[in-house]
Amino acid sequence: MKLETFESSIQKELKLLRVILVYTFLGFSFLMGLVLYSKNNYFFDKGEVFKERPMASFVCNTAFMSIINKAPISKLITDEILVALKKNEFNVAAEDILLLQVIEEGKCRIIVRGDNKVRSFLINLVSKKQNPFFYKLSEINEDELTNLEEEKISREAK
Repeated sequence: MKLETFESSIQKELKLLRVILVYTFLGFSFLMGLVLYSKNNYFFDKGEVFKERPMASFVCNTAFMSIINKAPISKLITDEILVALKKNEFNVAAEDILLLQVIEEGKCRIIVRGDNKVRSFLINLVSKKQNPFFYKLSEINEDELTNLEEEKISREAK
């Protein structure tokens, strides 16, 4: 094989490699642009850390506290609740969250302390894939504390 033939074949291979590299870079840039400019939220849903309960407890806590602080977050609360909050005030004093518990799928319980009272709330969550965090707070009901819970809270306060 002559040196000129070898050099010519190397030049052809390098040119082909450059073309492939340019097309690969353009394709990657296009896909990256689609991901960055789309308005979808992407969540990693594999593994034990990202199961249903941590997301439900996050939405439950954050949505409830935003309502108490009179700054409801629309991405975490249903439209019906937002309309009701504009018409009626939701007055709950919460200095401390004593318990945040996911009871079952779509339901959680919060026990708060405020104004020297301990109150318990059952919160219903509605789940849809279109919701930014899969869950939205849809209902708040005040619940009574059991005797065991009242005793435990009073022991911890001492």
